[in-house]
Amino acid sequence: MDGGRRSFLAAVAAGTGLFLSYGLFAAYAVSFLFPPPVRRRPRRLFLGRQTDFRPGEARALVDDRGRTLLVIADGGTLTAFDTRCPHLGCQVHWEPKEARFVCPCHLGMFDRNGVAFAGPPAAAHQALTRVPLDVDAVSGTVFLRSDA
Repeated sequence: MDGGRRSFLAAVAAGTGLFLSYGLFAAYAVSFLFPPPVRRRPRRLFLGRQTDFRPGEARALVDDRGRTLLVIADGGTLTAFDTRCPHLGCQVHWEPKEARFVCPCHLGMFDRNGVAFAGPPAAAHQALTRVPLDVDAVSGTVFLRSDA
């Protein structure tokens, strides 16, 4: 009877090992097929002090994604825009005397709020993409919010 007990315990140990290994395999397979969502931490990129931006002028900056941005100072508020025209992706430029953005590809024109008022972008009711900024009220430091 001693051999029967020994073979029984060996079978239980082998079954337990198989059960645990298949369970571990199943857990890895499920985590591979359904990965947990990746949470990206928003970052703040330093752009300068609020006093560095003169009213009516635009400052071109490149963010961490390689996008060229224009930061416009208008009456104490700062607004940042992506310089790609929503129509064909050409680079717009700022004309301070007329207070407008101009796309050289099809003469699309945008007001200081980035809303198209002439050319193909206006016909398609398009606007420039705004990029969020944070301004520290105490120090006047300007940060670009980046979700990358």
